[in-house]
Amino acid sequence: MSRRGLAKAVARCLSVGALSALLAISCPLGPVSAYASVAASTASQEVGSSSTFIAESNIGEDEYYADSADVDMADGSSQDAEGDAAVPVAPSGDSEEEGGESAQGSTGENGVTGVQPGDDGDGSQDVANPEADSDSDPSAPEPDNGEGDSGQYPPDQDSGIGESGGSALDGFTDAAGQLTSDAGLDESADEGSVEEETEGAGIESESLESAPTEASTLTPELSYAAHVSNIGWQNPVANGVQAGTTGRALAVEALRFTLKGAPVSDLVIRAHISDLGWQQEVSSDKVVGTTGQAKSIEALNIKLKGELGAQYDVWYRVHVANFGWLGWTSNGQNAGSVGYGNAVEAVQIKLVKKGEGIDGSTSTPFKDRADEPPSVVYRAHVRNIGWKENVSNGATAGTTGRALPVEAVSASISWYGHSGTVSVRAHVQDIGWQNWSTGTGGTTGRAKHIEAIQLRLSGEVANDWDIWYRVHAANIGWMGWTCNGAAAGTTGKNYAVEAVQIKLVKKGGSAPGPTANSYAGVSESLASVAYGVTGSSVSVSGSNPLSIGSTTGGNALQSFSLVVNNQIRTGTVEYRVRRQFGSWEGSWHANGAQTSSSRDGQQIEGVQIKLSGELSTAYDVWYRVNTASWGWSGWGCNGTSVGSEGSASGVRGLQVQLVKKGSGAPGSISNAYRKNSGSPALVYQAHSRDIGWQALVPSGKTAGTTGKAKSIEALRVGFSGSVSGSVEVSAHVSNIGWQGFVGTGALAGTTGRALSVEAVKIKLSGAVASQYDVVYRVHSSEYGWLGWARNGSVAGTTGLNRPIEAIEVKLVAKGASTPSSSVPAYIPAPAVSYQSYLSSGGWQKAVSNGVLSGTTGQARAITGVRVTYGSASQVPGDVSYSVHVQDIGWMSDVYSGKDAGSQAKDKQIEAIKIKLTGQAATYYDIWYRAYVENYGWLGWTKNGGQAGTGTIGYRMEAFQVVIKAKGSAAPGSTANAYRDKPYSVNAALLNVPCLMQYPELPTGCESVALTNVLNYYGYGLAKSTIADSYLPRSSSNFVTAFWGNPHSSSGNCTSAPGIVNAANSFLSQHGGARHAYDVSGVSLEGMYSHLQNGNPVIVWSTIRQANIGAVYARQWYNGKQYFTVTNSHTVVLRGFDRARNVVYLSDSISGYVTMDASRFYLLYSLRGSQAVVVR
Repeated sequence: MSRRGLAKAVARCLSVGALSALLAISCPLGPVSAYASVAASTASQEVGSSSTFIAESNIGEDEYYADSADVDMADGSSQDAEGDAAVPVAPSGDSEEEGGESAQGSTGENGVTGVQPGDDGDGSQDVANPEADSDSDPSAPEPDNGEGDSGQYPPDQDSGIGESGGSALDGFTDAAGQLTSDAGLDESADEGSVEEETEGAGIESESLESAPTEASTLTPELSYAAHVSNIGWQNPVANGVQAGTTGRALAVEALRFTLKGAPVSDLVIRAHISDLGWQQEVSSDKVVGTTGQAKSIEALNIKLKGELGAQYDVWYRVHVANFGWLGWTSNGQNAGSVGYGNAVEAVQIKLVKKGEGIDGSTSTPFKDRADEPPSVVYRAHVRNIGWKENVSNGATAGTTGRALPVEAVSASISWYGHSGTVSVRAHVQDIGWQNWSTGTGGTTGRAKHIEAIQLRLSGEVANDWDIWYRVHAANIGWMGWTCNGAAAGTTGKNYAVEAVQIKLVKKGGSAPGPTANSYAGVSESLASVAYGVTGSSVSVSGSNPLSIGSTTGGNALQSFSLVVNNQIRTGTVEYRVRRQFGSWEGSWHANGAQTSSSRDGQQIEGVQIKLSGELSTAYDVWYRVNTASWGWSGWGCNGTSVGSEGSASGVRGLQVQLVKKGSGAPGSISNAYRKNSGSPALVYQAHSRDIGWQALVPSGKTAGTTGKAKSIEALRVGFSGSVSGSVEVSAHVSNIGWQGFVGTGALAGTTGRALSVEAVKIKLSGAVASQYDVVYRVHSSEYGWLGWARNGSVAGTTGLNRPIEAIEVKLVAKGASTPSSSVPAYIPAPAVSYQSYLSSGGWQKAVSNGVLSGTTGQARAITGVRVTYGSASQVPGDVSYSVHVQDIGWMSDVYSGKDAGSQAKDKQIEAIKIKLTGQAATYYDIWYRAYVENYGWLGWTKNGGQAGTGTIGYRMEAFQVVIKAKGSAAPGSTANAYRDKPYSVNAALLNVPCLMQYPELPTGCESVALTNVLNYYGYGLAKSTIADSYLPRSSSNFVTAFWGNPHSSSGNCTSAPGIVNAANSFLSQHGGARHAYDVSGVSLEGMYSHLQNGNPVIVWSTIRQANIGAVYARQWYNGKQYFTVTNSHTVVLRGFDRARNVVYLSDSISGYVTMDASRFYLLYSLRGSQAVVVR
């Protein structure tokens, strides 16, 4: 339906009373102000003129407004700019308290009593928010303004027509207040007839047309209302009228706007809210700020957009707590304050045609606390008083004239919105200069006074401000002002600081007072910590000059640090180095930092040192180095280079001296830095075990050690002189093998892993390789110096566990002969293989490196053997071997690859002998052992020794061969490598019972072990008989008695004498010839002998045969010390199997156990070798 159609419908359908109510509500199709004019005229003609109307009443969607030029009057009415009386406006707040009209309604001009526009029928006026009157009804809920409030009446609130009367639109609206289709409105009514009717009423049809287009001249109307703390929403105002309050300390918490005659989006507002900060911009149809959160608006800005912004300026100002009215500002500029926590209490806003300006001051519309200058706040801790109150900006902290020392000073920066700190450094009695710390310097509770201080700024404040300070010193008084880290006070005089003054001055500004004599004391000096290439610290002496290292020996410097002691001027000493094979470091070190954080052994060859800050204006820093090649160099100064380049000459000594600016060098400046541009030569260094990195050595010299058994673990090789190309190294490392090649100066090998280099390959690349060859040799453990290798060939050993202990490297002219040597350069483990011919099965595959050849546990005899010394072996030599054959005896030696044994291979081999010949015998041992019938594996033998049996007819069933470096330890036990006597028993197993000690005897393993042995002999004892009746108990004795109670988990143990006594006590009562014997210390073979004779052995071991626990008690008995451990346990040895090298146990915790015989014997030995046998 068109607007004119709606006007006609309203005129026809609504009574005068209903029309009056309509003016107070929101029309579902939009603002009713324009329709009301038409309806009023039409209704007057059709119904009569006895009812009162407010023509052109300008009622918006949900608000009733006074004329835009109205101002509030003291009596609650309003008056326009000309003084004419206007429509009465109810005052904000409770009507009964503020003289508003009663809930009975009001009387209009013609004496008609009814509900006034904006009156909700309860006697109070709520123009700004028709939904609710929170000020009149404290119990009413706060309306949800600014959070999606559309301005319509909430469905659960009164429509505003009256408490008991029905709506004037009853029958025309649905439950939501929308006009219904059966409201009697003719949607197809002729709009022309409406025009005719409205023309008669004096209403121009143009007033019902849509808003002006963008290109037209705008006539906007802007009103605004404030939500005030403790009040709520006030009435809207306009045209620069104050919204809010003044003089009542009530904060504006929210604002809302109504813009007519222009799109709502052409007006945007942004507010700064307490605790929240700046909010996002919102358009004029949204609430700005918050309600119900007690958060105030502190600042805002308003701007115009679109055609409205092209034609108008928006001007505004705010009244701020503690500041009052600030100046006018416009068009998006900030108004209010930030950083003070001061609420906006009132606001004025006005639309003004473009360029017309505003009447009133525009000075300081906005205050930002971040624009205020910083202040310094400080206090002093005074002896006998403690911390005094804070003072600021040049005031005195401390005391004067009372001889009370200051013991600590604390200072901080106060500057809202900016960063900044004060760092403090104090020179303290008996301590000296402390480190810089943020905020506080000195001590408390130690009765030590401050003698001098330094202060400096950091953060933003340091960019724009200087910090000035001075002290009042005992025996002197006020000293001069100084600033920005310089010392104020005294040192070396024991004069206490008694007071301090501190002040901030704009950067570069004048001092607050005289600056003379701000400090009196000891001057700066240098200190150092340094390390040599071996990783150990080197000596440091003196302070000016400072001497680092030595002038003798070869421990070149690897790293050093410098720091200024007693520093009273700002600045640092900075330094950098050039290390071997490298260039100058890119960055400088300072403040005591080491030139190298790792102990990597790279020597320093060049040094540069300089000063910065005030130090550089007060001093020149001079320095020189000492090298093995030239002794002392000339002096260098302020960052120039000293040392050498291209000579591989390490710095072993360094002197540094601070000299008054411009005073000249302490000595000669000649040859401060030398560059070697001569022919190339090789330099190299070794990292030796237990020594670390050693100094570089030149071509042909020895790197490493000899005669000390210190293996080389890593190696570096590089050049000196002028060279184009590189040298590359590859290392063969124990447990790793061959590593890849690394370039000039890089590390080959490892450090920190205790892995030895066993062989190396070195080669040249680039232009240098076309002019030179590289030759090298190594000193190998046990072998000594090996022969020379050349251009990437191997020097050293592999597969023999022979580490390199020293190395020599040379450059020789291309094609020059290699130095002669009678020993090979490379000794690898030789390729020795071996194989067996079995009585049933023929030849097996050849094996090597200790792999078993033959069989075990199959009773198959070896009837033929072959051993081969590989033709590819680097060391010349051969292998010879012979065998002992059944019915024949020892046969003649045969050599590599030949058959040994009977011709028909029908007779068993019983023993073997193997040896090396030629140079191979010089560098290797050949180890071997045999596995024979009944005995199993016999011991290892070497180099022609007999392995196996003879004269007793036991077949050899398997054998193993291992090649090791000459003199190396045997691969295993060498006991009984050859036997010529029969072995009676290879295995035994006794049927010993296995009673379990739990649950009755949780700590009674010894008595249960004895019970199992006695029951093996047929005594049939109960589990607890021995523990309860024959084994005495004690509170401390664990040798001849049981310590504690075996029925308790907190019991302990007994020892072999206690079990012997308990067993014999039982046996003596029950007759028979058996006795218990303490056989402690018996060997494993001795135990086997007892088993062969049918007697099990009680043995002290550990629970579940785990590693031995901690000893927790000791006791002497009959000249022998007994001890017990945390996991002590006693078991019964009941059998063995030599072939499998296992033993069989009866274990009262684990049951029947089979375990390795060697480990069994080890645990028995570690547990004190205690054993008992009953026989």
